[in-house]
Amino acid sequence: MKSNLKELRLKRGFSQNSLAEAVGTTKRTIYAIESKNQDIRISLAYKLAEKLGCSMDDLYAFENKTATTADKAMWYVHVVRYVAEELGKTVKDTAILLEQSGLVERVITGYPVWHTQGYEYMAEMLAAEIQGD
Repeated sequence: MKSNLKELRLKRGFSQNSLAEAVGTTKRTIYAIESKNQDIRISLAYKLAEKLGCSMDDLYAFENKTATTADKAMWYVHVVRYVAEELGKTVKDTAILLEQSGLVERVITGYPVWHTQGYEYMAEMLAAEIQGD
């Protein structure tokens, strides 16, 4: 998966160092992502997108950017199930927690990126966020 980080960073007037400081990482990490030696972790991708004022889709160059509504719905169903397992809660209670915490939109809009990381990884991240870890 190709990153558009360098182009976005330069367009917004950030140096590697200033962007790294703004999102709580190192210049080395920004350099590694831009030189395609490292993938962007999901937690860092959200911070970068927010700081650069762009969407997750803008941050990555996806080979297949279009996900159908059915793809996203199926993705959401799987994610809720995995997060429920991670939290030790029912699927219904987990869906309510995701809705109340405002994470549903992140699950759906982040589909292309999350999908590359896998359900388990995403479930761990969301569960930790719900629990406040």
